[in-house]
This record gives sequence, C-alpha cells and structure tokens, in this order.
Amino acid sequence: MQKDNKVTFWSTIKGLEELVPPEPAKKHIPEWWKKTPPYGEKLEGEEVTIKDKIERSTVKVCPAINDWFLQGYVLRMWCDFHVEIKEDEAWSSNFAFPENYMSPYIEQSNTYIKWLPKQHKKNAVAMLRLDSPWRMKTPAGYSSYQFPMQYHFNPDFDVPAGAIWTDEYHMINPQLIIKHYGEIKIERGTPLCVYVPYKREPNDSFQYEIKRRDEECEILEGKTLLMSGSKFGGGYKEMQKEKEKETCPYN
Repeated sequence: MQKDNKVTFWSTIKGLEELVPPEPAKKHIPEWWKKTPPYGEKLEGEEVTIKDKIERSTVKVCPAINDWFLQGYVLRMWCDFHVEIKEDEAWSSNFAFPENYMSPYIEQSNTYIKWLPKQHKKNAVAMLRLDSPWRMKTPAGYSSYQFPMQYHFNPDFDVPAGAIWTDEYHMINPQLIIKHYGEIKIERGTPLCVYVPYKREPNDSFQYEIKRRDEECEILEGKTLLMSGSKFGGGYKEMQKEKEKETCPYN
C-alpha cells in the first residue's frame, strides 16, 4: 500500500489499542448472515440444478450486500456501559473503567427526537452522546462516512449516519439513538458503528443531469444486462475483478 493510503487510529487511553481496537468491517459480519444459505435448503435426496439455484437463491447471493460488509472500520465499545432511561427524561449511567475517561451526555429531546416523523419517534426515546477515546486520521482530501451497523439489528440503539472531515478533524464521537426506555447494557467490544473513508470532492465537481432515455442509455443498460445475464451467477464479481486488474498498478 502507498503511504498516503493509510488510515490511522489512536486512543487517548494508553493500552486500549491492544484491548478493543477498531477493526476492519469484514471481522463483524453478523452471524445470521453467515448462516444464511445462498440457495435455500436443499431437499433431501434431490440433485440441485442450476435452474434450482436460480429459483431458490436468497439475499446471500446479492453482491451489493456482500460488498457492504467489506467496507470501512468498526468502532467498538471500549468498556461495559449501563444506562437507564426513564419516560420523564431522567437518566442514570454507569460504566466499568478505572478512571473517568467517558462522559456520557443525554441530548435534550428538542435537539433531534422532537423533530422526527411521528412513525419514527417510537423507536427513538433519547439521544446519548459519548466522548470516545478514539481518534481517526485519513489522508489529505479524504473524509469518512459514519454509518450504523447495518444488518446487525441491535434492539437497543442505533448510530445516526454522518460524514466527518477526518483528514482535519480527528475526534469520532458517535451518538447513540436509544430505542426504548429502561436499562440498556452495552458490553465491551460491542460494535457501535462503522467508518468508511471516501475521497472528498468539491461540491461542483459533478454535474447533475436527468435525461430522456436515448441510445447511450440503451447501450449502458444492455452492457449491464449482458454482464449479469450471460452467466448463471458471478457476473458482477467478475466485472469487479477485471476493473481491479485495469486500475491496480501492481498487476
């Protein structure tokens, strides 16, 4: 890897990098996804044909979701943390750490939750801000998206999406959207969110266009259909490999 491609994490707490460091997202693929078969359950004593596979294919064969699990770096909870949220907005918290390295703070409801659409308020009773001990640095010109742990379906909290100029601003302090009242326990090592670096472009670097379907559109559509429709499976992945060969200077 070239030196300017390096993403760097460090902690304000000595030794934390050996205990619960951020990790590549591919280490946190949810268990239910790992157990999902690509082509459903095979009937006992039955030979499965290619046609059967196509008809029985599950979400596991979707290349877009498989690629998603390979993006970015997961920030994990650095200590056991308990918080109790009451309906009158009173709250209390306790965390297992030898010194006060974390100062959780409940945002007022009119910061975020008050303005949510009605159907979403039932799954957002409080917003909790954490002072994370972790810092992140990306190469010049690269920001980082902050995403929730999509497909993990945590019943207690979510982290809102956002973008940070991590080449200049290095604090990563995720806010937790608490989903229900009562006590919530977040164990050390629990995935909180994922940070995905991306090249930041000027706002005017892309031109927005909506066009009528023309010959160029038909050619692009045909290319896409041919790529996927001329194989029983794996056309998308094959395209990625060919493009990587074209763009990687080491091949």
